[in-house]
Amino acid sequence: MSFELPLFPLNVVLFPGMPLPLHIFEPRYRLMIGRCLEGDRAFGVAQIVDGQEGLPGTTPTSVGTVAEILEVAPFADGRMNLQTIGTRRFNILSTREIDEYLVASCEWFEEEPEEDGIWRIADKTRRILSRYFESMSLNTQLSVELGQLDVPHDPYSLSMFIAAIMALPPDQKQQLLEMTSTHERLELEDFLLERADIVQRAYAKHAAYGYIQPPRNTAEDQFPNFLSLN
Repeated sequence: MSFELPLFPLNVVLFPGMPLPLHIFEPRYRLMIGRCLEGDRAFGVAQIVDGQEGLPGTTPTSVGTVAEILEVAPFADGRMNLQTIGTRRFNILSTREIDEYLVASCEWFEEEPEEDGIWRIADKTRRILSRYFESMSLNTQLSVELGQLDVPHDPYSLSMFIAAIMALPPDQKQQLLEMTSTHERLELEDFLLERADIVQRAYAKHAAYGYIQPPRNTAEDQFPNFLSLN
């Protein structure tokens, strides 16, 4: 069954379970968010494939994620800061414009049922992720262990977390969002993490010989929205 969802096209891919802070200042989106707050406090986020963020006439991807509004900090002039979190994915069937913002007719974009052995696959991915963080610390001031981050335990959420934190081109992030198999998503992420690990260790080796100067990132720079508050 289809449903309608106000749409916020952005140059970002929002994943289920992941936070997305937003500053709302355009009149059309202030109106849209105001209406959302009077309703179910949710809107759709979809990556822009054609057009420019903040300008009319943008074309979103066909698959996006619902953003649930958790907190609102309004300003006297009508602007507001939002703290949102991604929930479910949706598939856009069509769009229309209302008061200069898009409203999409959508249907839910579902994940396939989990396969046997998926928890074993997720455990392997967590080990690869730990090694990825270890190699990252060789090149930066970043020293992060899995326990310092709100790393999900269930396979589906883990796959979305990794897709969100990895530095990937937008089209690769969108590919991960649109995959319907947790197993296949984790396997692709294993490959991407292992490839990044090799690159980072080679980079560290060159830096040790003084050929290059390593960056000075910190955990807060790299993972500002994912550090554990526990």
